[in-house]
Amino acid sequence: MKILAPNLYKIILTNKNMRTSSRNLYIIKGSERSLMIDTSWNVPECLSEMEQALNELSIDCRNLDIFVTHNHVDHSGYVSFFTDRGARAFMNPVEIAASSDRYHRFYEDNDMRRSYTSEVGVTKERTPDAWQEIKAGADQLARDNNVNFDFPFTPIASGDRLSYGGYDFEVVSLAGHTSGQCGLVERNAKLFFCADQVILGLVPIVITSGKDQHLLTEYFASLRELASDYSGYRFLPGHYGEFTEIKEETDRIIAGYGERCTQLRQALAESNRPMTLLELDQALYIQRMQTYRYSFLFSYLHTWPKLFSCLDWLFETGVIDRTEKDGVLYWSLR
Repeated sequence: MKILAPNLYKIILTNKNMRTSSRNLYIIKGSERSLMIDTSWNVPECLSEMEQALNELSIDCRNLDIFVTHNHVDHSGYVSFFTDRGARAFMNPVEIAASSDRYHRFYEDNDMRRSYTSEVGVTKERTPDAWQEIKAGADQLARDNNVNFDFPFTPIASGDRLSYGGYDFEVVSLAGHTSGQCGLVERNAKLFFCADQVILGLVPIVITSGKDQHLLTEYFASLRELASDYSGYRFLPGHYGEFTEIKEETDRIIAGYGERCTQLRQALAESNRPMTLLELDQALYIQRMQTYRYSFLFSYLHTWPKLFSCLDWLFETGVIDRTEKDGVLYWSLR
């Protein structure tokens, strides 16, 4: 456990079962109630580290509040565990809406998973190999992760205030990574807990999982607001290291999405025909001359949501056209 500032602590949590980045857990120790920002994956080693940190700080669950930035399994996996023991949770209610984020709910065999794969161009009839790999892999993830998205919480919204340990936090909307993601800003101390909106050195996934969600448009607007309004702040993200050069990071992320949009336009121009998202992803995979095996499951979870965001934005801005047939979306240059 590392001390970042008076009454502010950081714990790095790692899920060894998944080859993903570690999670930054933040705790603000208060005289009466204390705040924990998010939890972790639902794996025992993470729970053990969280409980150890709370014990070291003499924080009882009955005096603990949890600010859930967004309802992803690596952030909310243990919220219900702590609320069952007396903690209170705060979250934007948009995060429980099906349209907000279907990403980790794809682990379950449900209508959302079927509609997403169909819109991408994967069906049991059209692409049986892809369909089977995704079904088997997602079903296994559901068993391994024991995902529970349902827990009691107090609704919060942008502008709400929470005070702990001498800090006065304001809730800030961070739409993009999900529709309802929120962060916390402390204007006097110039601290900004930015969840997964900006991650040092990475281009975060904007998880579009269906047509007309407009998430990339919202994400770009949020990034520009962060760059213009929070210069000089200390940003504490959900993953990897902290940073202060916010404009440098937001410019890099916007450029990263711009490059991917350009690649999609070029692929459509070269094909000279309408293409599914699956076809576009495979075309970009070949262009990148990747040496690893193309994985439908990896693309389903990581690549397709980002490409869907780009296609949705290109369609929204009038650059490309979209048609639909039998639940499958086809994209073409306008």
